[in-house]
Amino acid sequence: MKFKDKVVIVTGAGSGNGRSIALRFLKEGAKVVIADISEEGARQTAELAPEPANAAVVLADVTRKADVERMIRTTVETFGGLDILVNNAGIVAFTEFLELSEEEWDKVHNVNLKAPFLCSQAAAKAMIEAGVKGRIVNITSVEAHRIVSSSGHCQPHYNSSKGGLNLLTKAMALELARYGITVNAVAPGVVETPFTAKGLENPDVKAWVLERIPAGRIAVPDDIANAVLFLAQPESEYVTGTTVFVDGGWTIH
Repeated sequence: MKFKDKVVIVTGAGSGNGRSIALRFLKEGAKVVIADISEEGARQTAELAPEPANAAVVLADVTRKADVERMIRTTVETFGGLDILVNNAGIVAFTEFLELSEEEWDKVHNVNLKAPFLCSQAAAKAMIEAGVKGRIVNITSVEAHRIVSSSGHCQPHYNSSKGGLNLLTKAMALELARYGITVNAVAPGVVETPFTAKGLENPDVKAWVLERIPAGRIAVPDDIANAVLFLAQPESEYVTGTTVFVDGGWTIH
């Protein structure tokens, strides 16, 4: 087991990609904090753990510094340290630019950009204090690099939040390299999750998506988890400040 006894936090681990990432780490022997704002989702993920003692549920609003600091503190108290942080929590909102409210703009940026900043800063401090050469992996999106829309409308708040996360990834990687901490990102394309299921039920939408994926299929959450585990493994210590695209070739099409 490559991650035996490593301590991992996965934010937004109550469903979708986050659940898959958390369970993959657990299957590889890691001790995982399943962090989510939804108690029901987090506990459902924990119930799937092969070793229940290796999974801990922490309810947290990762846009709030106090919640983030409590999450890090609880992780260290429960499992004795912190080796890996996966900033997976994120939200998507579909609103045209001219109709976009300040409140919606702030909400999306708080979850998609401010939260990774808060979590990464707190996690890095804990890693440095303990002398751990840790790993931070951010979940961004192909939409940080190109506008993707089957309806012809962009998502300016989502696009900019994920674009900002890409540059935050690089900035953190540069500063934290001196401590042996790597910071990388995974950029998924369209993934089959409960969130996307309704849209993909529309044959026209699904056909539009598949036309743009050279690999010929839509991703599943385990595809994202595979990339995260690659970046988190000890053998990836020389990889930092980069983005791994998990999109079936979408961005090169």
